[in-house]
Amino acid sequence: MKFAPLHIITGYSFLKSGLTVNKVARAVKTNDYFGMGLTDVGVMYGFPSFVETAGLIKKPCIVGEQISLDNNEICLYVLNEEGYRNLIQITLVHQKGELDSAFINKHNEGLLAVLETVRGEFKDRFVENYDDSFNRYLLDLSKLFKEFYLGIEVTKKEEVKFANRIRLFADKFNYQCVAFPRIRYEKKDDAITLMMVRAIANNEVLETKKAVGQDYFMKEEDYSKIYTKIEMENTIEIIKKSKFNFAQKRGQLLHYPVDDSKAELSRICYEKLSKIGLNDEKHEQRLAMELGVISSLKYDDYFLIVNDFVNYAKTHDVLVGPGRGSAAGSLVSFLLGITEVDPLEYDLQFERFLNIHRKTMPDIDVDFMDTARDQMVEYMKTRYGAERVAKIVTFQTIGAKQALEDISKIYGYPRRHTSMLSKAITGKDCSLREAYKTLPAFKSIVDSDPYFLEIVSLASKIEGLPRQSSLHTAGIVINEDPLSKVVPVSWLPEDNYTVEYEKDYLEPQGLLKMDFLSLANLTIIYNCIKLINKANPDIKLRFEDIPYKEKVIFDLIRSGRNLGLFQINTEAMKKSIALLKPSCFDDVVAVLELGRPGPMKKIPLYVNRRDGKSKVTYISKDLEEILSPTYGIVVYQEQVNSVAVKMAGFTLSEADMFRRAISKKDKQTLLDLQNQFIEGSKKNGYSENDSKKMFADILEFADYGFNKSHSVVYAIITCRMAWLKAHYPLQFYCAILDKGAAARDALFRDYINEMKTFGINMLPPSINYSSDAFEIKDNNLLLPLSAIKDINNDLANKIRKETEENGSFNSFFNFVLRMYSKGLKQEQVHSLISGGAFDELYPSRASMHLSVMSSFQYAALNHSSDGQLTIGIELIAPPRMNKAEDNPIENLDKEFDVLGTMISSSPLSYYKEKLDQKNVSPISYALEANESTIAGIVSKKKIVSTKKGEQMAFVRVFDDSASIELTIFPKLYKEASALIEQNNLIIAKIKKQDGKEETNYLVNEISKLED
Repeated sequence: MKFAPLHIITGYSFLKSGLTVNKVARAVKTNDYFGMGLTDVGVMYGFPSFVETAGLIKKPCIVGEQISLDNNEICLYVLNEEGYRNLIQITLVHQKGELDSAFINKHNEGLLAVLETVRGEFKDRFVENYDDSFNRYLLDLSKLFKEFYLGIEVTKKEEVKFANRIRLFADKFNYQCVAFPRIRYEKKDDAITLMMVRAIANNEVLETKKAVGQDYFMKEEDYSKIYTKIEMENTIEIIKKSKFNFAQKRGQLLHYPVDDSKAELSRICYEKLSKIGLNDEKHEQRLAMELGVISSLKYDDYFLIVNDFVNYAKTHDVLVGPGRGSAAGSLVSFLLGITEVDPLEYDLQFERFLNIHRKTMPDIDVDFMDTARDQMVEYMKTRYGAERVAKIVTFQTIGAKQALEDISKIYGYPRRHTSMLSKAITGKDCSLREAYKTLPAFKSIVDSDPYFLEIVSLASKIEGLPRQSSLHTAGIVINEDPLSKVVPVSWLPEDNYTVEYEKDYLEPQGLLKMDFLSLANLTIIYNCIKLINKANPDIKLRFEDIPYKEKVIFDLIRSGRNLGLFQINTEAMKKSIALLKPSCFDDVVAVLELGRPGPMKKIPLYVNRRDGKSKVTYISKDLEEILSPTYGIVVYQEQVNSVAVKMAGFTLSEADMFRRAISKKDKQTLLDLQNQFIEGSKKNGYSENDSKKMFADILEFADYGFNKSHSVVYAIITCRMAWLKAHYPLQFYCAILDKGAAARDALFRDYINEMKTFGINMLPPSINYSSDAFEIKDNNLLLPLSAIKDINNDLANKIRKETEENGSFNSFFNFVLRMYSKGLKQEQVHSLISGGAFDELYPSRASMHLSVMSSFQYAALNHSSDGQLTIGIELIAPPRMNKAEDNPIENLDKEFDVLGTMISSSPLSYYKEKLDQKNVSPISYALEANESTIAGIVSKKKIVSTKKGEQMAFVRVFDDSASIELTIFPKLYKEASALIEQNNLIIAKIKKQDGKEETNYLVNEISKLED
């Protein structure tokens, strides 16, 4: 081996390369190079994955970066730790556009430089006679670095002569040369990939679909024909010069600003324990144990920092969740107010969260109302310094569907064709290759014509490449030293920084990642409480005061009216609730665990044992205390730990490591763990048979295990939302609909139907009372003006402001007159009419539509040339309304067009006679009947394939009373597929079928209502 490619540019240089790190590894291994070098352009994004991948293929590597300095293109390589830290500084200054020779001169230790000679200042100034000015230029440049090379790159014949001249110059003036081919794609014919990503970057159109180039991984013998032996050997020598170890900790936990963080943490906890009356022996022993572990792991500062920002949130009108994840198993977390449950009350384990054997950093994730996350990040920057707090980068990778979309743009393929391919990629995300292998519909399209194969082949070339950087939705990094001294950071305006490594690479560097999670449900609760307190000033309701164990909560959940309730509004949860019928808080906790796809199969056994229909059994009577709360079934991760302690004699810390190892399911590891568990159990007097049986239960549990700590604290949110909904449904629906359930959403009609069970109706928008948000009016809800097509928030607010300042609009013409100068457009008035916003002012929508033009002419006559209403009064009398007769069905069609739903009425009401003839039942009745005929409007449908490859459908249909999901089997679906499009009116004969896990409503006959 006598060569190593040093000048590799990967996809982390966004849209400047066709290489993923995996492709680099494959090429290096295939060609059996000595090693490899990374030189992405201006960033260090790829360092972690490049080093990691080099280790996997057992090849040495060197990491560096390509920078621009005074029009020179220079690659800087890291030789040691000092060089790495200097490159971090150079990267940041380079990104700011402030890099100069003086800065390089101060930060050149530990760096090796290779100057590109085929581009930039060197090539522009290089002349055959090497005049003094050129020599001084290159000498000054080379002196900036302790180690300096001239990079020789030859990609075509005419460059050979130029390279030979450089070699002569280097020999004469004692410069070292190194073979420096630039690598940007894997194979010769992958040059088209580089052309494609450039076209994406520049928003250009391509015609070429095949191309070859020289920026690829050649064989060593081919390189030896282009470069000298010394130039080739220097590539290896440069890699050998690097003594840099990427895998070491550079970060340090931020020190909380107190003299003794251990003493401070202890003081706060014991004072709180006494204050809330839990200073009994059991709690004091638990607290002493936890504080001991935290101190031994040196995490006292960490807990104080979390306590600090949670306390800030709670004192600055920011709603914080009751806890999240395994942190709820910590008594310290509870006493600091980070979580809201006493872990001893629910038998939650601290060791599941933190123990002396744990090698990773602690992980307390905190939920905030989603409108306040940025506020919390700003607090951290202000409190601890902007240079110590940063957000985390993520990379948006070109997936299969994005690749098809990009190909459509750059080659001008019709969108309908690439869209057809994209829609055939169903289910979980998969690559184009995987889609072809596993999805018959996708394969069928690709095989149908070489044209589609061409599209997919081109798309596969760019698939998997990073497209651009983004920000991690929740994570931030904090560190004791300024982050720019220990990890590469990207600079954003206003002293905002983003670390250049993805989240999974931060902890090995000793950097603390904290998740400030946004939870929309907390914002809904916050807004709901505000509405309640506004309507009832004497209540002063607070989130932490809301009960979560009242009977009314469980009555509501069992009733199935669970729209909008946290965690239990999915189809799987609906089925679980129907089976479990929760009647207490512990049941809701169990629902959150068992209602997920994996453990759902345990529900029938759980219910039968709970309800006394099946006997509760235990492998050993010793396990009753551990498993009795879940009727002998292993449900929570904490139970696995307790069983391992009881049977195998593990400590709780060892038990949690045992549980973690089982979840990884490595065959050899499982065998070792099984032997360890069985031998330990036998020593404690358990039979080998019972030990094996228990291990098998634990192994099965590993497929779906969940920690009870998380279920308990999240069940609190669920139950508190249910309490609000049960006691204050009007405010609840107002808050939740205003948060994001727009009229065009599929669930909106379901919300309307569910509201009716609480005696609440949805009212059409009102020009005098609606705004840009849902409003409460006469114990009903008023649709926002901004829900109407073409009416944005700005116009809705202008309308509301006009009524507040100058009184209500008293006529249709009065509205146009007063809003004319505020940018009102005729199409917006038509939308307002169709949405029912003027119904209170005039009874005929058709007449108003006919009068829009004359209303604008009237408004124009009453405004001066500068657009102002003449002296604020109507000088010219309004015209007469142009009369027209309304067509109710046409009005509803237009209403549906601008609102996405029908609020004022329903088309079904105009077919009453026909429905009576057909003996049609309301859907609310059909939900309870065994057989019935229903009529309704199609709101959504889901098409699935059977095992035989036939298509069938699940269709959601609603009427004025309720909504229902219908199952249409393949034979009928084939005949009636055209009938079940959204907004179609249908009549269906249905039959109720009770299954083991759910109730299905099967369609026997279906027809279009108009027919």
